[in-house]
Amino acid sequence: MGIDRMLSFGFSEQLRLLQASDFKSVFDGALYKVHQSGFMLLAVPSKNPETNQSLDHARIGLVIAKRKIRRAHERNRVKRLARESFRLHQAELPALDIVLMAKADAQTLSNEVLHQELVLAWRQLTKRFQKNQVIDPNSRKNDPKAKKNPAPSIDLTQTDANKIKTSSVTISTVKQE
Repeated sequence: MGIDRMLSFGFSEQLRLLQASDFKSVFDGALYKVHQSGFMLLAVPSKNPETNQSLDHARIGLVIAKRKIRRAHERNRVKRLARESFRLHQAELPALDIVLMAKADAQTLSNEVLHQELVLAWRQLTKRFQKNQVIDPNSRKNDPKAKKNPAPSIDLTQTDANKIKTSSVTISTVKQE
């Protein structure tokens, strides 16, 4: 394994939510939520706390409450599995600040099931982030592909009688099947 690969899958301080203000911003403005039987993920787009600029990587914070999981060794197991899963999937995740909150059921799940739920949660979070991306109309002006291939326009005010008959025949054929 090359040194670049080892460094890219690390779990340094830059990948963690460390300050209470980071956690507060996620709790107050959670745009994305993913529920699983053992935990819940809350996420907002990543921002550098000092400069308030967007980051290019995901960060995670763990909230494993003692009243949810009573025994310390179970809390530590859940935290260890969550950190390891995040470490392995961080390259696939969008630039989000993520808070993982454990539920009481997390202590009853095996390591394999908990890991599978985390993998599923990372996928769901990524899909929700991609689905909710809003394309800025100003950014389309600067896009060279947008100038070359404009979206086709359809004039619905002009109709052709033959096209209407053809489409009605097609519809009636579909209904008969």
